Amino acid sequence: MPIQKRKSLAGTCGIPKEQDRIYVKTFDGDGFERVYPPGIIPKKVSAPSLGTWEIRASSSRREFGREIFGNLCVHVVVTVRGRQRNLWWEHGDWFVSKGGSPTRP
Repeated sequence: MPIQKRKSLAGTCGIPKEQDRIYVKTFDGDGFERVYPPGIIPKKVSAPSLGTWEIRASSSRREFGREIFGNLCVHVVVTVRGRQRNLWWEHGDWFVSKGGSPTRP
């Protein structure tokens, strides 16, 4: 029996709160919009306030919560234009933190 979706982990473990998120569209390498599951990192992400980020590499992936409990959140550190950025996935949506989402030093 599947467990229903539980409360988001936003605001814990460094996960941005809902009001601090910018949701992004995800694209493949050819520029076609595509839905990416949490196990596959998009090639490009785009949002009006961010422009388009072409993702060159990923250096870290962490999971918070559990899919079976309905509260899985995935954090990925990606390289964009030579800088590391935080990219998040939760409940089918990819997002970044407001302010450009730089990683912590």
